[in-house]
Amino acid sequence: MFSASVHNGAETASLASTTTRGRRRQRPLSSENSPQQPKAKRPRIPLNDQTFVNPTAAPETYEVKSARPSMVELKQDGVEEPPASKQELSFRSKKARPGERLSKGDGSILLSTNIAFDVRKLPALPDRLKLDATSRQHGFADSSTGYALSLSHTHAVVWPYATHTQSPESFTFTLPYPSKHSTDRLPLGALVPQSASSSEPGLVVVMPSSGKVTYWESISSATTLDFMRQQRNGIEDSITGMFSGEMVIQIIHAESAASFILTFSSGRMAYLSVRDAQGRPKISTQFLRTNLGPASSGFFGSVRHALSHASIQGDIAAIRSERSSKHGECAVVAVTSKGRLHSWRVHRGGHHDLLAEVDARNAILGAIQQVDKANARLPAESLKILDFSFVSRDLDQKYSDMSQLRQSPKSEDQQHLLLLVSLSGKQTCRYTLVEVVLSTSISPENPIEIGMVRPISAYSTPPDSHALAKPRLYLPRPNIIAFLVFDHAAVVASIAKPPDSPDSQILEDNHLLPASFEDVVDLRADPTLEIVGSGIEQPQGHGFNTSEGKMPRIRPKNPAAILLVRGAGTLRIAVTDVERFASEKPPEVTAKIKLEQAVFFGVKEDNPLVFDVQHGFRFSDIEYGAAALELSLEILTSTGKHFSTLAARVDTNIKERVQYLEKMMMQIKSLKVNLDRVTKWQLLWNAEKLHVANVVWHKHEEFTSLRPANSKKSIVAEIVEYIRSEEKSEPNAAKGEVDELRHWFIRDADRMEIFIAWAYEVIKHNSKANLDQTSLTCLIYEAAEIYNSAIQDAFRFRTRNLELYGLGNEKLEHGILASGYTGLPTPWTCHPFIANNVKRQVELSTEWVKQHWAADSERQDTTIQRIRELLPQMTEVYLTVVQELARSYVSSDIPKKAADGQNYERIYEQDRYAKVVLLAQTENWEAGIRIAENHESLAALAEILTREIHALQTQLATPGLSPDQIEQLESKVDAREEQVRQCFETYGKDFAFPYYEYLLTSFGIDTLLGYTGDKTYKTMYLRTKPELAKVSWINDIIDEEDIDHAANTLLDLGLAREQQVWNKKIELSLGKLARMAESSRPSSKASTSLQDANIDGTTEDAQVDAIDKELAIIEVQDAVYNTQIHPVITVALEGEEMSLVQDTFALKIPKKYKILSQIFDDALRRLVNHEALDPLTLIDLLTLITLPPETKDHMPDQFFSALCVAYNGLQGAERVQAERLIWRRCYVKEDWTQLNNTTLKNDNDIAEILGQTHLFSFYCTLYASQHSGDKNNYRRLQPSEAAGVYTETLDRRFDQMEKGYREKVLEAMRWENSNLLKYIEKHRLDQWAKETRKFAEDAVDQQYDETTAAGAAPSSPRSVSGSARRQSKALEGTNGQNGKTH
Repeated sequence: MFSASVHNGAETASLASTTTRGRRRQRPLSSENSPQQPKAKRPRIPLNDQTFVNPTAAPETYEVKSARPSMVELKQDGVEEPPASKQELSFRSKKARPGERLSKGDGSILLSTNIAFDVRKLPALPDRLKLDATSRQHGFADSSTGYALSLSHTHAVVWPYATHTQSPESFTFTLPYPSKHSTDRLPLGALVPQSASSSEPGLVVVMPSSGKVTYWESISSATTLDFMRQQRNGIEDSITGMFSGEMVIQIIHAESAASFILTFSSGRMAYLSVRDAQGRPKISTQFLRTNLGPASSGFFGSVRHALSHASIQGDIAAIRSERSSKHGECAVVAVTSKGRLHSWRVHRGGHHDLLAEVDARNAILGAIQQVDKANARLPAESLKILDFSFVSRDLDQKYSDMSQLRQSPKSEDQQHLLLLVSLSGKQTCRYTLVEVVLSTSISPENPIEIGMVRPISAYSTPPDSHALAKPRLYLPRPNIIAFLVFDHAAVVASIAKPPDSPDSQILEDNHLLPASFEDVVDLRADPTLEIVGSGIEQPQGHGFNTSEGKMPRIRPKNPAAILLVRGAGTLRIAVTDVERFASEKPPEVTAKIKLEQAVFFGVKEDNPLVFDVQHGFRFSDIEYGAAALELSLEILTSTGKHFSTLAARVDTNIKERVQYLEKMMMQIKSLKVNLDRVTKWQLLWNAEKLHVANVVWHKHEEFTSLRPANSKKSIVAEIVEYIRSEEKSEPNAAKGEVDELRHWFIRDADRMEIFIAWAYEVIKHNSKANLDQTSLTCLIYEAAEIYNSAIQDAFRFRTRNLELYGLGNEKLEHGILASGYTGLPTPWTCHPFIANNVKRQVELSTEWVKQHWAADSERQDTTIQRIRELLPQMTEVYLTVVQELARSYVSSDIPKKAADGQNYERIYEQDRYAKVVLLAQTENWEAGIRIAENHESLAALAEILTREIHALQTQLATPGLSPDQIEQLESKVDAREEQVRQCFETYGKDFAFPYYEYLLTSFGIDTLLGYTGDKTYKTMYLRTKPELAKVSWINDIIDEEDIDHAANTLLDLGLAREQQVWNKKIELSLGKLARMAESSRPSSKASTSLQDANIDGTTEDAQVDAIDKELAIIEVQDAVYNTQIHPVITVALEGEEMSLVQDTFALKIPKKYKILSQIFDDALRRLVNHEALDPLTLIDLLTLITLPPETKDHMPDQFFSALCVAYNGLQGAERVQAERLIWRRCYVKEDWTQLNNTTLKNDNDIAEILGQTHLFSFYCTLYASQHSGDKNNYRRLQPSEAAGVYTETLDRRFDQMEKGYREKVLEAMRWENSNLLKYIEKHRLDQWAKETRKFAEDAVDQQYDETTAAGAAPSSPRSVSGSARRQSKALEGTNGQNGKTH
């Protein structure tokens, strides 16, 4: 009955009782079957308070059998007419020793616990019931006798259910009148309280269909069977007067120990007595006069009439009795399923008086609907009374005040009841506890009083009509807790008064009850598991009425319900502190409590209870999330009543806690709780920490096994010791907690990120303490193992358990989130302390290996070799950690964290190259390649491949190698070169560019240009590198044979990027030459149209024109350098060239406008350094410089040269502004104040002065240039046209300059402009400019005439300018002779 295994062995059948009482029993066939003499009985010790303790000897089983041997094997739940069997009675087992009492160590198994009650499986269970787990049986537990009864169709088993032994002293009775069919109703039975002559109870069994009654006076009496045989008619009898088809459905105790009330399916009731007036065994029955069923026989007494009568009143749902204070009396109440209540006073012998008969249906329904609106929506016709219980009387006042129930009436004519009522719909069933006071003194209009109405919200499963036991309601003393027992569940419901509060007062005023404690104990969905019987244990206090003046055997301090569970055993639901329910802080069912039950007890495979049925407990997802986080932390820290700080095996302790976490997530999943994403990740991270704790512990044991006997303290123990006290829980030495290491793993696993980070710190501290090299090497190795195993296992655990934690849709890369960190806390695996110290550990380990490891060493230190082998894993761990940290911080809403995240991103970008390349220093080539590919560090991949190939080639060059060694090395080189080619194909330019970059920087241009494994990406690389334009030009000519692109490369370099003037001149010249050569080649495309040819020609002309303009500018710069600067440098001392040049050409301007000197000095320095000057800078140089008279004529006029630079290098408005600046500086180059003063000066003097001005030279050169065929139409600007330039805005060179700098330049420009305006306004500069131009043009014309007359070729502008000055003197003489003056 109570075990998962099924007993298939033969059972001894019961006595074949005759259907007619007068029929003789068949004689035995031989003497073997003759009745044996009774065996001598051992002296018995009466049962006392110490009976139910663990006996010192193995218990024995008593089996009472009939007189003939068994000839038929009893099948499971089969009912057959058995032959007579041989009488056999076993000896009783040894009694319990005095002094032994029930205690917490009672051998029971804790199946569940919460803040309000415990559920335990009691150890005592007869072997017969353990082996039979599927038969139809039912029973009950009786705390007054201390025994439980189990009844099947063929047997009755009685045993002390509260004893401590697993196989208790039990009594098995073979029923003399078994059922004929397995579908028949199960026999009914009751334990008869022990008589004065016996210490054990008796047993009465009633067969429901036949009405056969069997009574055993004492379950342990060895003479009972003989007495039964001799006085058979007195202790076996039938109920007379039963209708055809009528069955006994209930049996309850009446007013005395040996009397009972029987209830029949017809609604009738009968009084059953098993003792006569003298106390001798005798069975007698007497039907009671009631209105619940037909009282006569015949047609009106038939089953049909009974059924029709029952359909009106309803079936009898329950019948209960309450003993009276008067001896020999009791009150009996029967309740029909449709709400009719009947009460009687029953006297000894079956005499009875009707006290009340009430139809309470409408009153009960109205009260329920008024209190519970959910019930109001259910159909009224579905109301059913399932069970009821008497409310205990004569309680202490304090307990009466604690309960919501009314104070029990003092008159015994009033019955105080608590009903279990149900209302059902199509898919739901709601239960309610209703308090009823039934009395004859109440007015006929209102015959009952309705008190408390207490809805049950935690359980709504409809009752199973095929269940072996009906729903039961128990209300144990002191009327604060009610137990509702169903076929697969039991409900614990509080009916205590809630603490006073404004909310509770409002609810009370509205006839509503505040929420009280409710919880459900559910059985697993297993067909063998079913509650087939129950009972209660209740504390005894003032006013307890004992049966026959004897105290109950079981006297607990708090109420408890006993469940007989088929397939499991006997369960006790015991309240831990009943008075707490009426306290200011009563117990409350929370999401955390429900999770705890599932986690700590749901992991047990043999637990018959299940914890994933929600019933009415609908906690919000937020509540479940908070509860899960709190419980997860408690599991990590081993806090709470379910944990101990002692663990003989730490790994076992951690594995159990890991199972708890898994069970918690399975429970949440089964409850369909939708946790938020942050909570899911936090729960997963907590589980990772616990898993890593187990990994680290195993590493610790591995380290200690490798260490010598005198050095067993591994780095794990060192870390725990070094961690600061505020970052760990200190063991309590007063409680015997002396092992700090084990204590940390049991209590501090939630701080795993601190533990891991401290590994490097331990090495650092020991290094400062001058630890010897061997020990330090060992610590470095152990730290590397810790970092690798802990973090890698955390990532693997995370990947495996995403689905369990509801994160199956998350995308991971190398164990970390690829994206979606917004809103998430920083993962523990990338704590900044871990990231920093893993990096330091990688660097330390690499340096340590470099110092103490050699590849060709034959006697290599094994620990060093292990560290070298761990370096790749540790490098990958570090890169993954810092990548995760960067992603997490960048996604933060906190500005500082986001900024730190960008910094970590830069660190990751740097270290995924630098730290991977470090692996090449320890020759971890293959691992370095793999990590570089994993983290997409193609620059590191290219470098490692190149360095390995170079290392192999270096080895090949080593003399003295054998042919095999050479072949092996060449094979490796070929393999790596092939891998390089594969990388070109796989990654394209992302790999090729870093590869060529490393070739160039490490091995030079020759190696780069000489690499033949690829052309496409090499050319692409060179062409995208402006600084390698010269190399790209060579590659275009040699490898690509692309002269056109080579020309473009040189021209682009010369026109846009070249800084050295000589290089620029060469590049432009070569580019122009290549362009001209390419354009002169015949087109390879015969189909080229004339239009395309014209377009190409136009493009070529534009490019050549641009080249010519740049060359013209370079020519001007070269002229300045060669004619003016170089002569100065040649006479300067070494190292003083620049100083001498600056002194020679220093500007003479006011100190206030020294910014012009700075601009001029910068241009002069760049000119000396042969830098290619931009047009605007060269114009500044030419217009500000003062040329020495002796070298002035060695180059064209400086202002004309500046104008040429403007026309060749500038365009649009920029050129116009530059022209105005050139003319303004030319005008202010002379002091027109003196020139304008012609007083006492003849014409020759004035002409000579004008001939020496820069303006005269400028005009001469311009006019001569025009005559020499210069295509540029240079403008001549009057002083007023040049005024105002660059006084408000500056040219583009100064756009990025500081505002103060720009203001100084503008101030200098305004100073120049003010001088020009002064000359215009006060010294007639406009007129003097016109005169100077006319004078200069006349001089040039005269020079050209003289040259033409002499038959010489026209002179250049430079020679014309010099000749014009000389010609001006001749003009002076002519003018003087003519007497012309200004």
